[in-house]
Amino acid sequence: MSAAPTAETVRVRGLRFGVLRWGPADAAGPPVVILHGWLDQALAWDTVARAVAATGRRVLSWDHRGHGASDHGHPSTGYHFPEYVADVDGLFDALSLDGAVLVGHSMGGTIAGLFAGLRPGRVSSLVLVDGLGPPAVSDDDAVDQLVAFLDAQQRPPVHRGLADLDAATTRIQRVNPAVSAPRARALAARATRRDGHGGLRWSWDPRHRSRAAVAYDEDRHLRVLARIQAPVHLVFGAAGWYPGIEGIDARIAAIPQVVGRHDLPCGHSVHVDEPERLAELVARACAAAGPAA
Repeated sequence: MSAAPTAETVRVRGLRFGVLRWGPADAAGPPVVILHGWLDQALAWDTVARAVAATGRRVLSWDHRGHGASDHGHPSTGYHFPEYVADVDGLFDALSLDGAVLVGHSMGGTIAGLFAGLRPGRVSSLVLVDGLGPPAVSDDDAVDQLVAFLDAQQRPPVHRGLADLDAATTRIQRVNPAVSAPRARALAARATRRDGHGGLRWSWDPRHRSRAAVAYDEDRHLRVLARIQAPVHLVFGAAGWYPGIEGIDARIAAIPQVVGRHDLPCGHSVHVDEPERLAELVARACAAAGPAA
């Protein structure tokens, strides 16, 4: 197993992003880039990343804007998929990541698929983990979502305080029981900040709990998926909610080159419940993309 990651801060698009690196910095093969899901963070992928790095790969992950150790987006900008994709575009430039094997989970998978379709020359292989877009939204629901967005601008959500790091650790384990106490504590330490009153608050932006202004557009997403040139490995948590969402077959069919589908016996948090098997699948994608050092 590879060593613990090194951490750095990289400024892109006016924001500071918390970046983690695993494995040899001088690895010859394409780097592996992991995009985490909604309200998750880069460190949650530590077990997967260490296993992949142990094969001689350079692995990187960062906290999306408004998550983990990264800055919040400016109040006048929202947390919309185009913003996340533009962040990826900028971080690929800043970190010299062209040709990367791109891995994305849930929201991060949607971002990865969009990026691979809009910037097809920058990705050599793609692994989407429960990551083919959120459930479709009807026109009526899209209008209601826009109303909810406007309401949230007038009354922005705020975090409730946490008593201490133990309370944050307990909260993480309640959501993901498979996470060990030491790992949950490390995640909690990275995802909380002092609130100035002797307690803690989550570091992720509470605006993530409000609705985005622009609803998910499935037809447009299908057009972007059709532009992907890289081979795509699909991974699903077979016991979770995601594989059953309406329209998933059409999204899969839109991708030009699906080279494998893997249904793992777990729920949506595949990287937590099946990290070893997921790392093996990422290693397969790496092998097809080019040799390691």
